[in-house]
Amino acid sequence: MPQKAAGGAGPTALRRRRLKLGLTLVKLSSRCAEAGVPVSHSHLSKLDRGLYTPRPELRATLVQLLDLDDDAFDIEMPEGATA
Repeated sequence: MPQKAAGGAGPTALRRRRLKLGLTLVKLSSRCAEAGVPVSHSHLSKLDRGLYTPRPELRATLVQLLDLDDDAFDIEMPEGATA
């Protein structure tokens, strides 16, 4: 089950990198499937907007495909909040 992310405001690292590489959500979805981790473009859209954080297997695939830092999907907790 996807984990809801806190916030969601502003462009995410995923979105910035995806756009820099000229990839559409559909193309990125296809590349994930080719890597053995199928994901819908609509789910990628939610990740792209920072609404969810990816499950570990998808996270690793996106980090590899987009050449992102390992901590690109880490959620910043609001000040005073606890996990």
